[in-house]
Amino acid sequence: MINVAEAAQLIKSHLPTFKSEKIAIDKSIGLLSSLSIYAPLSLPPFVQSSVDGYAIRFHDLDNSDVLSLADEVAAGCSKTSLLKQGSAIRIYTGAPVPFGADTIVMQEFARQNPRGISFDPKPEKKGTHVREVGSHIKKGELVLLKGECITVAMVGHLSGLGISEVEVIQRPSVAIVTTGSEVMEPGTPLSDGKIYDSNKAALSAALKEHGISPVSVTHVFDNPEQILAEIEKGLETCDLLIITGGVSVGEYDYVIPMLEKAGVTKIFHGVKQKPGKPLFFGKKGSKLVFGLPGNPVSTLACFHLYISSVVQNKSPLLLQLPLANHFHKKAGLTHFLRGFANGHQVEILSGQDSYMLHTFTKANCLVSIPEAVETVNKGELVDVRIF
Repeated sequence: MINVAEAAQLIKSHLPTFKSEKIAIDKSIGLLSSLSIYAPLSLPPFVQSSVDGYAIRFHDLDNSDVLSLADEVAAGCSKTSLLKQGSAIRIYTGAPVPFGADTIVMQEFARQNPRGISFDPKPEKKGTHVREVGSHIKKGELVLLKGECITVAMVGHLSGLGISEVEVIQRPSVAIVTTGSEVMEPGTPLSDGKIYDSNKAALSAALKEHGISPVSVTHVFDNPEQILAEIEKGLETCDLLIITGGVSVGEYDYVIPMLEKAGVTKIFHGVKQKPGKPLFFGKKGSKLVFGLPGNPVSTLACFHLYISSVVQNKSPLLLQLPLANHFHKKAGLTHFLRGFANGHQVEILSGQDSYMLHTFTKANCLVSIPEAVETVNKGELVDVRIF
């Protein structure tokens, strides 16, 4: 078996280069830009007022306490206004500042009288409430780096620059196969000795949370021919095949020999971790294959630990937090424990057996305890992987 760090590095080193595509900006959230993007224009593109008020020449107030009201400029106005000496122009937020004006006085400080407009208090400095051209971003400046994730705020920023489409890295197409003769479909009467299949639904939901709808989701019994057929179908139609169950060394564990028969090259099989020790990773050409243990917790933990970063094509959020409760284990395996982090500390939840999926419903992270460590005391820092 290899250790956790080696497994992560091997997966990273064997990732193919996914294709890129041009898509509408509102569909790009969570995807990675395949190109660096530079500002096609300056923002704001013209000298702009940041408030409702009056455009003036700052030094006109040195000579007079009252200015004559000459004109009005609203947001979206395209006419060219010229502010003459001794005058003020009514202006609104986002409107172009008239030529000759260099300061905006907020309307709250304006006082109208028969002679014109006075201000109390007067502006303290020239340039107040004036947005200069390019004060937000200048034409040609870097907006989005190649490989950077497109966030909600970035969608707004790009749209504000007039960009309606972006080149992004495509997410892989995914097929899910769950195995096990003991597994039944939810919604059907449960027979003796059977359990319901939670892995199909959990993996499908996990992928959809990352913006991916699996191409196919199937279940097969512990039958070598059926397993081989689903493996070959998944490899033909998808970039990534996830198969659960049957990856250990039991008498009915057929997945590994059937992957080999389908032409999948093993990169590794077995990781020094708990849960998920029998994890398999392999390739056929550019197609990736993950064989996950069938226990529900092992399946979901391995998804968060390894597959999530592949389908997102980015690293997970890792933190170090003080542990809220004492923990002890044997040396030899890295333990990934379902926990709840509140920003100040992290608690290891009770019910850590690999069949106890209910603990995952209360967790928002996995707490990592290295393989050589046996005891972690309350208050000690631990590595936390947020999901």
